[in-house]
Amino acid sequence: MEGALPLIALVAVVVSAGVITVAAHFRQERVAELRGWAREHDWDYVEQHPSPLADATLPRELRAPGVRARHVLTGRRGRHLVTLFELDRPSGRGGDGPAPHPHRIVAVRAPGPGAELEIHRRDLSRTVSFDGRGEPEEIDRAFAGAFHTSGDDERFARAVLTRGTVAWLLSDCRSRSLPVRFSGGHVLTWAPMRLDPARALTAADYLIDLVDRIPGRAWGLNTAGS
Repeated sequence: MEGALPLIALVAVVVSAGVITVAAHFRQERVAELRGWAREHDWDYVEQHPSPLADATLPRELRAPGVRARHVLTGRRGRHLVTLFELDRPSGRGGDGPAPHPHRIVAVRAPGPGAELEIHRRDLSRTVSFDGRGEPEEIDRAFAGAFHTSGDDERFARAVLTRGTVAWLLSDCRSRSLPVRFSGGHVLTWAPMRLDPARALTAADYLIDLVDRIPGRAWGLNTAGS
């Protein structure tokens, strides 16, 4: 039995080395793939970045010690500056916990600074039967039943959530799966998945459509703390 222990240890070392080698290979492949996508679309790519959205605060559930932004893509979608990246949480202590679950972050640069505001669908399983038309009271009632909003500046929230914007959010099916956060000079959305640039650009288009519907007077109305 004693003679078998060194052999078992050797096998463990070889297996561990093989796992590390395979993981490094796939990581290099992914970097090459995303770098190639960036080159093809005239975007910028960095494998890691300490703070890709310097003036924005991420959603509460994504804030944790040790999170890191990886695979950061930055470029223009029409006239809008867009940033795409993965946010990774570290595995358990000593690296022996579960594998980190990446979140895809998509952010669009806003026309100006804004306050903190989040917009979530209340119940993703419930279909809201509404096409964006109706009396003002009906629109307000439908929005309150379908969405939850939270923020630190009521004036900014009112300026963003005009009746036209509210009606559009109700009628656009993309709002079912894409929560929105306004923070600093960005509007962003997030989802528990790896970064796929093509899918991420679909989310960016949703944010751009939203930003383009917000009146210009909304930007710069941050009165929180004043």
